Amino acid sequence: MKELKSYKYIIAGAGLFGATVAERLASQGHQVLVIDRRNHLAGNVYSYTDPATKIEVHKYGSHIFHTEMDEVWDYITRFTEFNDYVHTVNTRHNGRLYPMPINLDTINLLYGTDMDAPTAEKFVAEEAAKEGITDPQNFEEKGLSLVGRKLYEAFLKNYTAKQWSTDPKNLSASILSRIPVRFSHDNRYFITAKHQGIPKAGYTKIVENMLKNDLIDTKLNIDIKTIISDIPADTTIIYCGQIDELLDYELGVLPYRSLRFEQEVTTKTLGEAVINEADANIPYTRTHDYKYYQSHQPEVVNQPQSILCREYPADFQKGDEAYYPVNNDESEALYQQYVALAKEKYPNLILGGRLGAYRYWDMDLAIKNALDLASKLLS
Repeated sequence: MKELKSYKYIIAGAGLFGATVAERLASQGHQVLVIDRRNHLAGNVYSYTDPATKIEVHKYGSHIFHTEMDEVWDYITRFTEFNDYVHTVNTRHNGRLYPMPINLDTINLLYGTDMDAPTAEKFVAEEAAKEGITDPQNFEEKGLSLVGRKLYEAFLKNYTAKQWSTDPKNLSASILSRIPVRFSHDNRYFITAKHQGIPKAGYTKIVENMLKNDLIDTKLNIDIKTIISDIPADTTIIYCGQIDELLDYELGVLPYRSLRFEQEVTTKTLGEAVINEADANIPYTRTHDYKYYQSHQPEVVNQPQSILCREYPADFQKGDEAYYPVNNDESEALYQQYVALAKEKYPNLILGGRLGAYRYWDMDLAIKNALDLASKLLS
């Protein structure tokens, strides 16, 4: 590795956000160092091909690229080709599979009816009105006020309790601004996505291609904390990790949720890419069958073996992998205190990425924010 003073920018985090910023800065002639404390590129979108089955495994759970933004699609397709996969999801409740998000088929299956769209829409509104909730004070009351008790208890209550490890009554109503109920047979998960698919060569290859520039040096297994004191004051640091961890939890621990994955190679199959588990007696929230993402490779999809991965929500403790923030007024106030402290200690540091921004961004929004940051830095 060159001397740190050789770099105009040092980016801590080799996920999509960090790689996008690095690629844009290097394209304009700037020397960039990208580091990551993990032993691989691509952050949580990291994927690898299982040598025996040729199945592309998403190590940190399923990632389906989808966006309504032409700018993001035009950018990301410079580094990969996507297949034509369209994401659909079924949720299991009492042993039966239902389309999710809730659509006309979900409603009719649950209630044992054969309603058309106008009738179903009126019916759900009446079910919600039965609850008599006009000013919901928590997640449960919000859910009941939107879809009524039966739909809420079948598909939202227990799934949410598992996801957040608490009774939904303890969660803010603001988490559930709306429930996407569709009074049609359309079962596409990302119904408004103008572009979607899975990268044919895997997600890791995207990042590798982004970082193929002689002005970008990449070093893995390096924690920014081990070098930050040696970074010159005129070098800009873009930090994509946990700000509380960087500052040694000086103000306390920001709340996050974590995940645990159990993976197996098996001749059992889901018959589809993902099945959600809505019931409380199933401890995991969903199971992934990764081969179904490879719609461009029928020989992989049709083979007898699958790689199944069960996803368990987990409480976050210091040192765990943080997967998404617990956003509320209290955590936002603590985050802003950390932002102020970081500016005081490291004036040359910019926070970015999901963890650095303390926001749950989809991949396309992470890329869009990275493009915006790079443009600002280059202006």
